[in-house]
This record gives sequence, structure tokens and C-alpha cells, in this order.
Amino acid sequence: MISWLKKRWFLFRWRWVARVWTLDRLLDAADLDLSERERAELEYGIHSWRQLVPWYQKRFGSICRGEIYCFGVAHGSTVGTLVRGFRDRDMPVPKMHLFDSFLGLPAEQPGVAVPDIWIQGAFSAPRKQLEDKIDSLGLSQDNYMIHEGWFSETLKPELIEAGTFKPASYVDIDADLYNSTLEILDFLLAHELIRPGTIIGYDDWGDTDIWTAGESRAHKEMIEKYGVRCAQLLHWGERPLIRKLFLVVSVETAAGRAPAA
Repeated sequence: MISWLKKRWFLFRWRWVARVWTLDRLLDAADLDLSERERAELEYGIHSWRQLVPWYQKRFGSICRGEIYCFGVAHGSTVGTLVRGFRDRDMPVPKMHLFDSFLGLPAEQPGVAVPDIWIQGAFSAPRKQLEDKIDSLGLSQDNYMIHEGWFSETLKPELIEAGTFKPASYVDIDADLYNSTLEILDFLLAHELIRPGTIIGYDDWGDTDIWTAGESRAHKEMIEKYGVRCAQLLHWGERPLIRKLFLVVSVETAAGRAPAA
């Protein structure tokens, strides 16, 4: 009963977001205006958009509670930017789940287009590079967990049963590929780790043609499968360097919608 009331309250509070900002309008502009200070932070460089995540979590208060899931972290820039963002706002850093194979990109699904530089093994980095970044940030061992391997190997249902994986406040996807992003979203949505109030960030939205490949295609297919409604918080940059932040407004069902008759 309490869970149902919370859901109704959330949908009532954010009903205007779901109604006004539908999917076909998400490419042109940011749906929720940035403050002057938020816009200033985007001038610091290519990774600075992630420093806005704590701002949004602070803006939405108790709605955005949970753990952080980061996919594609071998070089350490994602972790460093997020941690600085939380600390700059005197906010505690949530528990961070850090996923990477440290072997670079896997092969893309046959027939799905990729940029020429997205060859198998591209963007690899040793695990020590990430560990050195974490050490330089002074994160305690209770503050993070590294999950080494392909996403299909490390996203295990038994980790939910064991209490290792808990609902996400933020999901950072720097997976580049369509098939990798699909694995991430399908697992997190199927197991209700992405919920109303979760923020999802994409680092490589513009590297492929929109909706036909890469992260944008996986996003579109998974929100249709699970009946997810999103509000765009941030559209930053121009192709190929486009970053996106979405707020999940509602999720129809964790099991996915039944196919149309």
C-alpha cells in the first residue's frame, strides 16, 4: 500500500514532465533549464557534464536515492568527475558499482553500424589505472566495488538476491555499443534496479546515427519494451559529442510489456 501511494505521489508531482516532454522532442533541447552555475560547469571540459548529476539529485531530493552504477570506467575519468561533483556540493558519495572488462570494446552485433575507431579492443586500459584514480580520490573500500569482466558476466541476478545490487539513483553508460548498452538496460530494468527517480546518463549518444545504432537505439528499444517514460534533463554538445541525462518518470512493468496481439 505504501509503495503504491509513493508511486502515485511521484507521478502526480512529475505528471507535467511526462505529458509535455515526449520522446520525439528529446533531440532538440534540454527539457529542464540549467541554472547559471550549472551551465558554467559545462565549460570545464568533455567530462564535466557528469558534475551535474549531483545537482539533479539534490534538486529532486529524496526521489533520487540509491546506488550508482557506472559502465565503462577503465580510464577513471567517470569516477573522478562524479566524486568531485558530490564533494563540491558537500554531498556524501553514494556506493558506486564500477563495471569494465579492461579489455576494450567487444564486438558489436552483426549488422549494427559503428564508427571506424570502434574496433574490438578499442579504449582498453589496465585495471591499475582505475585503481590509481580511486586511490587518488581517497575513496574508502566501502564506497565502491569493481566488477571486472563483460557486462553479460558481471550483471548477475544472484548479486541482487545477496543484496549486493540495490536500486540505482544514477546509471552512467559509457558503453558505446548497441549490444553492450542493451545488456545493461535490459538487466537493470528487468530486475527493477532502474525505477522512477533513477537518472540515466549517456556519454556516446551522438557517435552513431540516432535510433539506428549505439546507445540511442538501445535506449529506445528498452524504454519501449518496459514501458518507461523519461524526461530529458540535459542535452549537451553536438554530434558526434552528445551527452544525455534522463530522469525516469515511470516504468510500466519490470517483466516488459506483452507483445501486441
